[in-house]
Amino acid sequence: MATFVFDTHRAVKDLAAAGFPEAQAEALVEIVGAAVGENAATKSDLDAMERRTTAQFVAHNRQMTAHKAAHERRMAAYKAAHNRRMAAQFVAHNRQMTAHKAAHERRMAAYKAAHNRRMAAQFAAHKRQMAALEAPEQLTDDWWIQRMEARFDAFERRITIKFAAILLPTLALFYAAMRFIPG
Repeated sequence: MATFVFDTHRAVKDLAAAGFPEAQAEALVEIVGAAVGENAATKSDLDAMERRTTAQFVAHNRQMTAHKAAHERRMAAYKAAHNRRMAAQFVAHNRQMTAHKAAHERRMAAYKAAHNRRMAAQFAAHKRQMAALEAPEQLTDDWWIQRMEARFDAFERRITIKFAAILLPTLALFYAAMRFIPG
């Protein structure tokens, strides 16, 4: 740094003219001179500082530009890798969905075939029953009599069961009452 020239005599005169006592003005000038003496900057010091600051700013700017470019390259690589992973997952998911769909269609086709077989068997059975009912040899009086007798037998069994359910408690009450009747 260049040396800084401080006119102490003139500073003491200016302070005395402003109303400071001479001893106080001299002490103040000496304190300020000691404090400023080595730390004062000249115009050339400031110019040198500006050049250094500008150089540091330019270097920092280059460094930031390089960091930004590196960051953008890393982000582009990450994005490309992410896109590849997502595409692979999409393809895998698509394969799974296609396999699930094919399995579902096979199950539904098997169910439909089984259902159609059951329906065809039921239709054939109904058709045979209808043909049997329409056959003249089946519509004889004996057939109708046998059918009515079977229905009558079933009705008779139901009536017997109901009659027994009513008769047994009634008989029990009757015998109980007979015991207590004097006679």
